[in-house]
Amino acid sequence: MTALVFDNTPLSHFARAGALPVLEAITSGFRCVAPAEVIQELISGVSKHPALAAAVSLPWIEIAELTYAGEIVAFARYKAELGGGIERNNGEAAVLAWTSVHGGTAIIDERAGTRAARRDHIAVHGTLWLITNALRDGKMSDTQAGRMVDQLAATDMALPTDGAGFLAWAYEENLLP
Repeated sequence: MTALVFDNTPLSHFARAGALPVLEAITSGFRCVAPAEVIQELISGVSKHPALAAAVSLPWIEIAELTYAGEIVAFARYKAELGGGIERNNGEAAVLAWTSVHGGTAIIDERAGTRAARRDHIAVHGTLWLITNALRDGKMSDTQAGRMVDQLAATDMALPTDGAGFLAWAYEENLLP
């Protein structure tokens, strides 16, 4: 079973949109993983966005601790590259580290992490890819997909399109046949 390894951004915005059940439904059939660093970022954000508490202990997401030497070395390398001091980019670095060692697909929306993943031949996609997959797999209708994009945008998620333009965007990006 392919692992989807989540960074903070998709979990955070689905939680803020009140749509974690939707995320669970559209990722069914995948092994869902979040490094402990991502969970810590969610916990740190609860005071600003209380809805994030719902994403901290989801039974369908496996929390992965980076404990093996290869994971720790990869984390240190990605953390040094992504920067951000002690607090920033730990989740992204952990997602890249875990995925580089164990495989799967990193679910990252930020450019720097995506570039690093592609450079290192790590499969990487963003949140809209999840919605496109759900649409292609019949887990969402066109209308539901567009509505979900708008719900995420309403949480101040930076997206390249709105719900009305989602299908056109997905075709332009070759995410739909």
